[in-house]
Amino acid sequence: MKQLVDMLLSRQSVNLHAPHGRGRRYILQRLQLQLVDVRVRKIDLKREQKQWDVWCEDVSCLSGQVIVIIHNIEFLTAKQKSDLPRLRRFVLLCVSVLPMLDEGMALIEIPIGLVEKGES
Repeated sequence: MKQLVDMLLSRQSVNLHAPHGRGRRYILQRLQLQLVDVRVRKIDLKREQKQWDVWCEDVSCLSGQVIVIIHNIEFLTAKQKSDLPRLRRFVLLCVSVLPMLDEGMALIEIPIGLVEKGES
């Protein structure tokens, strides 16, 4: 967890990836508790697909240090993909099942047993 927080606060975009059931949602909940002094805007594309346009417009109007979390990025539509360049001026945390292999992002895989053991 500390490594992830440090990377985001140093303005490094990250792709956090792991198979279903490994604790991606849990990690995001804990992460947001540690980023209390930073503006964080999150969307879950699996659950909030219809809110994208309003959410993206809101985020695009922000300035300063903002961490943009896109959970379940594998549900990104072609139209949403065309909106991503506007968001790249912020720190991105893209959460996915498989690694995205985006050249500008650090890859972090959630290890097996992280949530069960309570490790960070």
